[in-house]
Amino acid sequence: MISFFILVIIYFGFSWILPWNKIPSNISFSYVFDLLFALGVSFFFRLPWKFKWKINVETLKAFGEVVVLAIGAIAAIWYMDIESPFRLVSNLEWHLLLFAPVLEELVFRQTFQRMLIGNMGGKRVTSMLVASIFAFSHLVGLAVLPVEYVPFIGFQVFYTFVLGVICGQALLRFHSVLAPICMHFVFNLAFYIALQLEVI
Repeated sequence: MISFFILVIIYFGFSWILPWNKIPSNISFSYVFDLLFALGVSFFFRLPWKFKWKINVETLKAFGEVVVLAIGAIAAIWYMDIESPFRLVSNLEWHLLLFAPVLEELVFRQTFQRMLIGNMGGKRVTSMLVASIFAFSHLVGLAVLPVEYVPFIGFQVFYTFVLGVICGQALLRFHSVLAPICMHFVFNLAFYIALQLEVI
């Protein structure tokens, strides 16, 4: 457990403190760091990699949970007229539909949750704890976004916690990191469609 919390501190230390946006590049170096962190920790601690995943009724239920959460979150943002910062992001489709689902799930589910599963077994508390850390990671927006987006960041912490629980449960149910990646992708796809339709 101590090694888990040390890794969380190291991850947030590098992710939040280093000025990634000042490194000249066409891609964010923070994404490279996320990938190397997940690969390095998984290799060092010999965490299992599993991408095989059988689609069944449980899978459809999990996708249903994600779709309901996405529609609920989008409806709440629309109803409360919360200003969304997504329009500030260039190449949004790459960030929402590729980098976030893949890299965030590799860091939070493949790395952090698998470490906890190794220490505690496949318990639901692992998905709750990692979901809390996942939600907390979105608070970085407070440091980089204008003040008018503070209500969105507060709401984002709420819905990313629920998304994190669903993705964590998917890892426990299906034993494949591909499952939470796909769940996260579907959630972000709903947001991307809502942005394209100017619902939010």
